[in-house]
Amino acid sequence: MLGAQEKNLPQFIYTDQINYPNHVRLFVISVFCLTLLDYVLFGFFYSFDLNVFSIWTVLTLVVLLIFYTVCHVSLKQYSSVRYAKKTNLIFQVICFVTGLLLGLGAIIINYFLARDVPNISSPHILTLTAFLLTSSHIIALTFLTQHIRYFFLFFIPSISPLVISQLLHKDQEHTLFYIAYYLSFFATLLCAQATFKIHKRLFQVLEKNKQLIDVAEQHNQWTEELCQQLQREVNKSKDIEAQLQFNNHLLEQKVRERTFDLTEMNESLQEHRQNLAFAHETAGIRPWDWNLENHTVGITNSHLKEVTRNSENHYSLLEKIVHPDDADRVKNTLYNHLCGLNDRYEETFRIKRPNGEWSWIHDVGQVIQRNPKDGTPLRMVGIHRDINQEKKDQERLKLAASVFEQASEGIFILDDNFHYLEINPKYEQLTGLDKQFILNKHIFEITKQSKQHHLNFHLSILDTLFEEHEYEGEYQETYVSEKSCFLWMHINAVKDEADRVINYIGIVSDQTERKHQEQRLSYLTNYDTLTDLPNRFYYHQQLHQYLVNEASIQHLAVIRLNIDRFRALNELLSNQAGNELLKQVAQRLRISNIDALLVAHLSADDFAIIYEMSPIHPPIHQLCNNIVEAFSKPFYIADQEYVVSISIGVAIYPEHGRQVDNLNTHAEQALTEAKRLGGNTIRYYSTERTNFVAKHTDLELDLRKAIQNNELVVYYQPKITAQSSHISGFEALIRWNHPTKGLIMPDIFIPLAESTSLISDIGRFVLYEAAKQLQIWKNLGFADIHVAVNIVAQQILRGQLLHDIDDVLEQYAISGENLELEITESAFLENTESVKTVLCAIKERHISIALDDFGTGYSSLAYLTEYPIDILKIDRAFISKIGNPKQDAIVNAMIAMGRTIGLKVVAEGVETEQQRDYLKRQNCDILQGYLFAKPLTAAHATEFLQKHMQLSTARYSI
Repeated sequence: MLGAQEKNLPQFIYTDQINYPNHVRLFVISVFCLTLLDYVLFGFFYSFDLNVFSIWTVLTLVVLLIFYTVCHVSLKQYSSVRYAKKTNLIFQVICFVTGLLLGLGAIIINYFLARDVPNISSPHILTLTAFLLTSSHIIALTFLTQHIRYFFLFFIPSISPLVISQLLHKDQEHTLFYIAYYLSFFATLLCAQATFKIHKRLFQVLEKNKQLIDVAEQHNQWTEELCQQLQREVNKSKDIEAQLQFNNHLLEQKVRERTFDLTEMNESLQEHRQNLAFAHETAGIRPWDWNLENHTVGITNSHLKEVTRNSENHYSLLEKIVHPDDADRVKNTLYNHLCGLNDRYEETFRIKRPNGEWSWIHDVGQVIQRNPKDGTPLRMVGIHRDINQEKKDQERLKLAASVFEQASEGIFILDDNFHYLEINPKYEQLTGLDKQFILNKHIFEITKQSKQHHLNFHLSILDTLFEEHEYEGEYQETYVSEKSCFLWMHINAVKDEADRVINYIGIVSDQTERKHQEQRLSYLTNYDTLTDLPNRFYYHQQLHQYLVNEASIQHLAVIRLNIDRFRALNELLSNQAGNELLKQVAQRLRISNIDALLVAHLSADDFAIIYEMSPIHPPIHQLCNNIVEAFSKPFYIADQEYVVSISIGVAIYPEHGRQVDNLNTHAEQALTEAKRLGGNTIRYYSTERTNFVAKHTDLELDLRKAIQNNELVVYYQPKITAQSSHISGFEALIRWNHPTKGLIMPDIFIPLAESTSLISDIGRFVLYEAAKQLQIWKNLGFADIHVAVNIVAQQILRGQLLHDIDDVLEQYAISGENLELEITESAFLENTESVKTVLCAIKERHISIALDDFGTGYSSLAYLTEYPIDILKIDRAFISKIGNPKQDAIVNAMIAMGRTIGLKVVAEGVETEQQRDYLKRQNCDILQGYLFAKPLTAAHATEFLQKHMQLSTARYSI
């Protein structure tokens, strides 16, 4: 008997019992009245003038009227299945937009209304907000909780703006109100959920009651039908009784008719037998009949002809054609069935075809007759069927299954609704999830979709599969197992004969390691591994991008930085310590340039900064000063303190160039100028400096020609002994007699020559000219004259100096005692051991060594004791300020120190008698300057010697 059975009720109720369009329409008109009432309350207490609240009210009322019209139209169409989904979506949009409008209204009342209506009080603002939101929530509880999605789509947007704004801008004055208000929101949510569950349970009860009513009505109908049937049976029994008598008369006639029917049945059976034979032929079935009593076997051969064989001959044939691996198994199964151990004989084995190939057959048989006395089988019938193709298909399926299980890529199969039907072990490993957990879930249900763009991306994949039936791409995915990896995924649709999609097959490959390698390669391509700063390639690339994107960046500065004397410091330290210094420099540049677009490490001690010049950033000069100030603090390497300065060159876009090469070149030129000024300074690119460089570039070409064309001239400035006023010697000074520009002083072309290899050629020229002049003076009888020649560090480091000295001593037959070499302190800064070796070799040739310009460079008292120095030259900068007590003290200290350690002291730049007298009183050994003579040509120097000799002879005679 059928009873009322519980049916599966739908999760969401879409029936005619609940008129959703009507409810939504009532909800919209209620919110319309509520909004109007809220505005009337405000206008009654304050004003109906135009303000932000009135604008919002008008806009909201217009939108709600539109929604009411839409609900009215939908009410007519909702019953149609065709428009159900579309109408449902429209209602969701209405609920969401309505909630958003009320949330916006709450923000306007709380934050903007006070600006338009200054006299409104805070309690009234809170009252208007509470009335608007709380009343609307009550209305939503009334009309929308039967469809909980509608309620949430209204509720969440209505409170979210207010909640977020309060979190961002906390109102300390009404904290208690907002806490209570938020608790009321939570209570509203609980009420909505409870109301929804009540509606759901009510629907279930109503549905069950309806089922019970249907069952009861069905039972009543059955009862009436049974009564009617019982009455019919009674009537039939009476009829049967009458019919029995009639049937007895008809029995004989029926027997005759039955005999005729049996004849027809035999004919039909014969036809059925033919049909069965045709079915066997079609299915590849071959029947056989084994008569064990007569020892014969009847079989149907491949030509569909019945053949009877002797049992023994049949056995011998089976021994030949059955595969040796299957023969014993077939015999045992057949024997067990003949002995009655099995109800049926059934085996699958291989036989050998006439062409020599092995073919699988399925053999089934059963004993149909046994001896009643001892149960000995007398007759057995059966069929065999060729299953060779089926076997091959099974092997292919096994192979495919093995490939599926053992594949190194993740493979999954989906149904037409994108739910998992099957996955392989690699996909389990890739997702970090169990197979049973994954099966029957939606393709993206096992992934994390915490953000909207994740959901949108997944929906785009599904849309592609719907439209194109194929998807291939790479993307980052995170599963609910917290495992995150970069995937390559390829999904194809499987279609049936009617071109309908029945399944989807996907292949997934984990590309995480490859992606990491690509990122590492990109890092190595674009970043310096020592400092972790962008390298030169990335720097040029980014600078190009910034220059191309002129719309976003109007002005920027290219700043080139170089560590002062890094090479010398690196040689003093180890390579490892030098690398550590570069790391610390990079870190300090990062910290001091947080507003920079880019900080890059271009080469060993060369850095660059790209800086956007805008009102929101510090000025460029302040930034550069901050960098210099940051480098005034010491660096600590291996527990040692080092103070490192930095030189900075700046070029500005677009004033100094609009192309990468121009800006870099101009910044490098500014940096070179900063280095030329001694470092630890900032220089900005100047067009004047560019013209100067261009001018001196031409001058460099002329200077190279001057050496070849003998345009250089050596002048000689006398050096006078302070106490006796005798000529001690001369200092050889170079001049350039330019064919068009006239006489060019050394302060113009010597710095240019020092920046190139020309200074070595000039120094060699002066050395040879001085030696040649010494030979001339020696021949004239001036054998005790000394000539001082200036030597630069480049000549010493090139290794050619000693060879040139030996050559001039031999070529001009002069003594090393007549030669004096003046070396500046800068020559001692690099390769100190090499310099010391060269100087010792010079001393072995009896040549005096003078330390030139003492006190103006990197002065160190260690030079005076560590190197074989004979003469100390005080620079003209100190001599010119004699008369200043502080300067006098410095000069006194230099003279006293030189004499104490056994050095001759030479004062250059003596121009007044006051300076001469002061130096004589301090026991300075030799004086040099314009007071005695300006630099003279060789001929004039010879005349000066002869004249001075005559005066000395005259004084001696007197």
